[in-house]
Amino acid sequence: MKKVIYVEIDEEITSIFDRAKRAKQKEIYLVVPRKAILFHSAVNLQILKRKLAEIKKKLVIVTTDHTGRHMAERAGIKVYARIEIEENKAPDDDDPEASIQPMTARRNEVSKDDKPTRTEKKVTIRELINDHRIKDRKRKATIEAGGGQFNFVRPNRKFLGLIVAVSVGLFMLITYIALPGATIYIKPKFDNINHSVNITLADKRTNQNILRQNRPNVIASENIDIETKQTKVFNTTSKEFEGTNAKGKIKIINTADEEWPLKGNTRFQTEDGIIFRIESGVVVPPAKLVEVPAAPVVIEPALDEEVVGESEIPEDIPVPEPQLELQNGELIVEVTADPFDIYDDPVGDRGNIGKGIKLSIPGLSKFNQRQIWAVTDEVLKGGTTSYYKIVKEEDIESAERQIEDNLILIAKEDLRTRIDEINKLNHTNLVLLDDRRYVKTELLDLRISDDLEGTRKEKFEVFAKISAQGVAYDFDQLFSLMQKELKTRTHPDMRIRDGSISPDTISYEVIDEDETLGQIKITATIQGIEEFVIDSSEEAGIRFGNKTRDKVLGLPIEEAQNVVANLPEVDDVQIKVWPIWLTSLPRIPENIEIKLLEEEL
Repeated sequence: MKKVIYVEIDEEITSIFDRAKRAKQKEIYLVVPRKAILFHSAVNLQILKRKLAEIKKKLVIVTTDHTGRHMAERAGIKVYARIEIEENKAPDDDDPEASIQPMTARRNEVSKDDKPTRTEKKVTIRELINDHRIKDRKRKATIEAGGGQFNFVRPNRKFLGLIVAVSVGLFMLITYIALPGATIYIKPKFDNINHSVNITLADKRTNQNILRQNRPNVIASENIDIETKQTKVFNTTSKEFEGTNAKGKIKIINTADEEWPLKGNTRFQTEDGIIFRIESGVVVPPAKLVEVPAAPVVIEPALDEEVVGESEIPEDIPVPEPQLELQNGELIVEVTADPFDIYDDPVGDRGNIGKGIKLSIPGLSKFNQRQIWAVTDEVLKGGTTSYYKIVKEEDIESAERQIEDNLILIAKEDLRTRIDEINKLNHTNLVLLDDRRYVKTELLDLRISDDLEGTRKEKFEVFAKISAQGVAYDFDQLFSLMQKELKTRTHPDMRIRDGSISPDTISYEVIDEDETLGQIKITATIQGIEEFVIDSSEEAGIRFGNKTRDKVLGLPIEEAQNVVANLPEVDDVQIKVWPIWLTSLPRIPENIEIKLLEEEL
């Protein structure tokens, strides 16, 4: 058996409990109106449920309040939108008098064209009533004798049509008000969020006390040691030139107004990097002004003059003065090509270049190179190509540096491999501190042939071995710590978007180290995306949903879409209604559903 109690909108929880306590039934159905005091706090429902459970009574909430239903479900209370109460129908009336239909009298009308002939005896009203009473007594006597019969009364067609019309109208009204629904798909606004935290990586061997105290922002670390070795073959880069160098004369051009001294072995370079040198120092003369004879004056006779004899030359024609012209300083010198160009390739016959090739002086600035340069004054020739490779001291030193750098890179990968093995063995998630300063290496062995230097070889071999030590830390602990820190920085109406935080969004920078204590301090930064809460499973989403529904109830679809789109929490919105021919949103809040737009795309 169940007891239905109707709660007043301002009824206190103590009054409700007293009424439920007095009821004899074990199931208490509370019918609660919208915006009742009972729904002002989820604590009220939890207290009421616990008190009724103490007296072994079960609580059920019946309400249409959206917030109240959500709070009751969170409190573990069954919730219904409506209940059905059985009604006792009155028994059918067996009184036959109830079936007596009222009589209707009709007026006797006679057409003027009819003849007033009478073939029957005239019956009075008194006689009709007496006749009806006699028939009624006979019917009652028949019913009492057990021979009753059902009298079918034909319904009035107009009344029946009216009932049908009213029923159809009520059905359409209910369909228009109660059945229409709308779904508002919302894409919440979002923003990038990041947060930095100072964290200490403490060596678990020397910081056991600190780690046992579970101090905030302290993560255990440990040193990982390995040895790495490599044998590598290097190409010989040094060459000895056996050919001959091209020689010839070039013209040095100086456009400056002063002398330009050049030292011995000054380089003159072609566009493709071939170098020519002067043997000794020279001084290039400056540019200067020189006199240039003026062009003679030519006098032509006028067109309208008649030439009878020899033309007369006027005696007063002025003699033109000589012109001054700037002439560059020039000096011709002999140069010899270098055995190798700027790219360390042999020159040889490539130094045999033609006349008129421009040469720059690479030792000068760009500005000075525009004031002084050279051109070949003749074809340079005599160059032949011939060379061989030889292992020199610089080749060996370069190989030693390269193999040590390679071993450091290999050591980092070997450290990660060793950490992976430890993780599989201990079911951990250690990660190497990726900072070269904290991958410490020591060269243990380096082997190069003693008689290698000075030999003619295209390639040579070097062996090296190093020890490496890296720092590993618990990445799961770091990731969990950073996630918690980031969530504490979000707006109360926002949340961190699912999937926006991953191990790839964490970066860090080492800021300090205490080798004595075995501690390394880092600044870790995590990035994510925060968005407004739309989901009705959270209180912020419930508040947003109620606010949105109140603003768009009964509005035309386009206007409602504009209203929602202008909300500060909304980035994009789509509205769908059912039936599809509706032009406005329902007027009942419960018929409007709000969903995330991403769920439907």
